[in-house]
Amino acid sequence: MKHSPNRIIINSSALQSNYKLLNSKVQTTCQTAAVIKANGYGLGIDVVVPELEQAGARFFYVAHFAEAMAVRELTSAPIAVLSGLPRGAADDYKHNRIVPVLNSMEDIDYCPADLPAIWHIDTGMNRSGLSVDDVSHLAGHAKSLPLLMMTHFTSSDEAHSPHSAEQVRQFDECIAGLPQPFQMIPHSLCNSSGIFRNEDWHRSQVRPGLALYGANPTPELHNPMARVVDMETRILQIRRAKAGETVGYNQTETLEKDTILATVGLGYADGFLRSGSSRAKLYWHGQPCKVMGRVSMDLIVVDIGNLKDCPAIIQGNWLEVLGEHQSVDQLAADLGTISYEVLTSLSRRAERLVR
Repeated sequence: MKHSPNRIIINSSALQSNYKLLNSKVQTTCQTAAVIKANGYGLGIDVVVPELEQAGARFFYVAHFAEAMAVRELTSAPIAVLSGLPRGAADDYKHNRIVPVLNSMEDIDYCPADLPAIWHIDTGMNRSGLSVDDVSHLAGHAKSLPLLMMTHFTSSDEAHSPHSAEQVRQFDECIAGLPQPFQMIPHSLCNSSGIFRNEDWHRSQVRPGLALYGANPTPELHNPMARVVDMETRILQIRRAKAGETVGYNQTETLEKDTILATVGLGYADGFLRSGSSRAKLYWHGQPCKVMGRVSMDLIVVDIGNLKDCPAIIQGNWLEVLGEHQSVDQLAADLGTISYEVLTSLSRRAERLVR
């Protein structure tokens, strides 16, 4: 948005590079789909869909039907909706060539035989999906075969967790007990982290999301993904403050010494969570500027009084929120959250640039 105090810079070549890296991890017989829910993890579907298609993506996942309709305007590729099939929605799904992911017995009952669908088997999330105990019964009464059988890992981002392997065991055992035609249906198991854990889990389709956008799918290791998103915020005012004075709402931070403060036009309404109060950092030429006091809706105050050996800072300069010196994973840690929340909360008020 014009004259916004915040700007988000999206590196389209890095997005494509990340897709190609993930695709290179799987065999040519395995399809690399792209999860683009939540407006392309905050980057904008109008940006990510064309770039991912150019990189080779031919199958997309979203959370809701409305998202699928927005994506359908950008691509003719298959689009799957993860949230199931609402009663009375089948004709809209068929007309727009949208693939429902069926999560319950009711979903399967509502789904007509001529609507291609995916069956989601719950192997430990206890969130959505078909119970392992119900799948055999449902398969015996199915109107048609699904396109895919899928499950969703709970903790593949944890390198030493045994749960992903246990989920795969449950999934395979479930499939083995189904009628023969179901045993021939392709499988989709892996999210971003799962791709890096075990190549035997790749099967027929993988479904990366977060890693496409630059966050680390292997937190215990160096991030193999390219940085896709930078964010900067403009300094609106600089002031000198004295020891003993307080900063922000409710006097939660008292200055221990004289310093210089910068106010920037960024707040929790822009996705910079209030949990970053008095703990998160912005950066000026690689040097950290600590958030002072509470994050408010539209403004943050940072300490710039300790900056050394770098260009002088003035009103109108831009501080780094995300970029070379602060990854989305690092900011998420300071905010006490995960990189998913940081990305999907990116300001809709910011100017957006695609490079």
